[in-house]
Amino acid sequence: MSRSYGTAAQLLVLKEATYGTAPSGNYEKMSFFSSSIGGEQPLIKDPLLGLGREPRTPFRDIMKASGDLQVPVEPRDFGRWLQFLMGASTDTGVAATGSITFTVNPSATNTIIVNGVTWTFVASGATGSQTNIGASLSATMTQLASDLNASANSSINVASYAGTATALNITYKTTGAAGNTYTLASGNTNGVASGATLSGGGYTHVYISGAAALPSFTAEIGHLNVPAYGLNTGCMLDSMAMDFQRTGGAKATLKVMGQGEVINTISGGGTPTTRIYKPFSQFNGSIKRNGVALANVTGAKLTYTNGLQTVPNIRNDALIDAIDPTLIAASGSIDLRFADMTLLNDAINGNAIELQLQYQFPGLDANNYLLNWTFHSVYLPRPKMQISGPGGVQAAFNWEAAYNDSLAKSATVTLKNDVAAYA
Repeated sequence: MSRSYGTAAQLLVLKEATYGTAPSGNYEKMSFFSSSIGGEQPLIKDPLLGLGREPRTPFRDIMKASGDLQVPVEPRDFGRWLQFLMGASTDTGVAATGSITFTVNPSATNTIIVNGVTWTFVASGATGSQTNIGASLSATMTQLASDLNASANSSINVASYAGTATALNITYKTTGAAGNTYTLASGNTNGVASGATLSGGGYTHVYISGAAALPSFTAEIGHLNVPAYGLNTGCMLDSMAMDFQRTGGAKATLKVMGQGEVINTISGGGTPTTRIYKPFSQFNGSIKRNGVALANVTGAKLTYTNGLQTVPNIRNDALIDAIDPTLIAASGSIDLRFADMTLLNDAINGNAIELQLQYQFPGLDANNYLLNWTFHSVYLPRPKMQISGPGGVQAAFNWEAAYNDSLAKSATVTLKNDVAAYA
């Protein structure tokens, strides 16, 4: 007999067109650490008197379908969770860019390598993949850009080129992640390439707080070895909580509210689609106040809540009718070693600050993948500065975000990745 265990479990999700109706088609397979999603239907004892001491058949109570998901914080699948939490995003394609910067004018026979093509500087008579050296570095860069833009080489004309006083700037012509594969090298010049490839090509997805309506989704929890598949319909995200720490993998806890669950012996998820897993680590995190990184931070938390409320109308199937969003709440904490008065002065004076909590990969990927939470008007309570021993003094600020009148929102989340859109 096969038994269920975590490594043989799967999570499939798909946005619903109609609340509580499981959509057909190919679901998305999502990575996760743990799940307590599922339907439960308690029993109510029958307190009947007059028929002796033996218990009577209990009544079934209403269906309750809710639970938590713990998922990794990563730049691809996370866009779907943000959509469920905050509504549809505004998606924009971004072109990959790069540069080669010089300190002195190149010499004859010096080369650069652009997208696999070796381009040579010559004293005069340039042909093909060559550029005449000008009287100054600026003149050479202008001529180099002109020659590259005029090239018929299919490896070269996928990008546009601009010369500055000291550099050649390169912009891939097509937006999206494709330009990140364009290779770049300074060859045998004294130039310095911005990286081994162009970078920054991809898509930005911007989520704004305060959406009037939020999407519902169906989540199927599969126990593949049994087999059993719990199809949870009418699911909505009530909250997302994240911890920023010094070590470990970045995780988010999602509170899910649902309508009901049906247990099936075969999956209803079709042929699930997947995205390549690329998680953020905690050391990829940073915290900024008014655009400047905070020092001495030892940890931080954020929780964004939709204030979901069930609509418990009377019906004959024990299910709720709907789930409505009410007031948004965004709050968290910042823990730091007490070393300056920056946040304490904000708390004492009642200043509203902008708070950013961000994950970003190092190196070239810093331009390609990003998750940034911005809370536009954050207020801090005045904390006690307690001394508990000879060690460093810790300060804890439990912040709350508020609506920013000039921006007409309380929070903005920006996700950059190589996913074009979340339909």
